[in-house]
Amino acid sequence: MPNDSAAASLAQLTGELRALGLRAGDVVMVHASLKAVGPVEGGGATVAQALLDVVMPAGGILAFGSWDASPYMETLNGARLDDDARAQWPVFDPAHAPTYRGFGLLNEFLRKLPGAERSPHPDASMIGVGSAAPMVRQHPLGCAYGPGSPLERLLQANGRVLLLGAPPDSLTVLHYAEAIAEIPGKRRVSYEMPMPAEDGGVRWVRAEDFDSNGILDCFAAEGCMDAVESIARDYIREQPHLQGRVGHAHCRLFEAASLVDYGRRWLEQRFRDDLPHDEAS
Repeated sequence: MPNDSAAASLAQLTGELRALGLRAGDVVMVHASLKAVGPVEGGGATVAQALLDVVMPAGGILAFGSWDASPYMETLNGARLDDDARAQWPVFDPAHAPTYRGFGLLNEFLRKLPGAERSPHPDASMIGVGSAAPMVRQHPLGCAYGPGSPLERLLQANGRVLLLGAPPDSLTVLHYAEAIAEIPGKRRVSYEMPMPAEDGGVRWVRAEDFDSNGILDCFAAEGCMDAVESIARDYIREQPHLQGRVGHAHCRLFEAASLVDYGRRWLEQRFRDDLPHDEAS
């Protein structure tokens, strides 16, 4: 147990990450709560550097950053900004646009690491460092979390997922399970994003995708857990995974493929019965 009054050092964090099971060469998607980690010498930049020091030189870090100015809610399902708001809205610039603070402050430090790259999907933008950088170069609208997204490339790389003090509902990779699960009634949404135009201006592009806030109606009801949190809590209770402490944070380390396979089966076992018999067999 760390000393409550002492700030964790870079050496302490790297040692604790290795003790948790993170290895050189790992490609790991990180979800973090810096508040849970507690005081650190150098703050979030040191936490980001510790992760990099453990997995490099051959490994990589992936993180879900989104965008602090995403107009997702303002354009959701046909909603439209007025002409003045559209004209004044910033265009998404992957190299400089700040990440969404609600998904954790560490993502902004990861974005600023040397060699970090940012995917071109504004609302679902992901950050890749090291061997994860090529994973984020292709990320078209309408492909936020399913096949063709950086999440698929994380799975193809036998990647891992780290909850660094973050809660179970942070497991973005489970949106991939939602996308591939063969269940009826999956909800779809549409939205618009301001993308760079070839002439240097802005073009507003409309996209359609799965509803990451509620893949089925029962998960979209006010006050209900969404599918990601529901699946994650069952997985943590039922499936083996690595646990340990980094700083003051209780942390969990998973295999991404195990999470996705469990999530797909979890959804299909509960909701596939509604399919015609010949499809469910």
